[in-house]
Amino acid sequence: MNAIKTARKKSGLSQCELATLIGCTQTHISSLENGKKQASTQLAKKISEVLKVDVMEILYPR
Repeated sequence: MNAIKTARKKSGLSQCELATLIGCTQTHISSLENGKKQASTQLAKKISEVLKVDVMEILYPR
């Protein structure tokens, strides 16, 4: 499973809630989780702060 999706679900947030918190759209979150897009460094940093995970997990998933 995608690192963003895993961390988001663990945090109990919906895609829409995460998108609102970081200032993007739910569609963009979906694209990130499905591997259609890669997060910019700035966006990855915001995601990691909200989801409380290391930014490297977002930028370079295993």
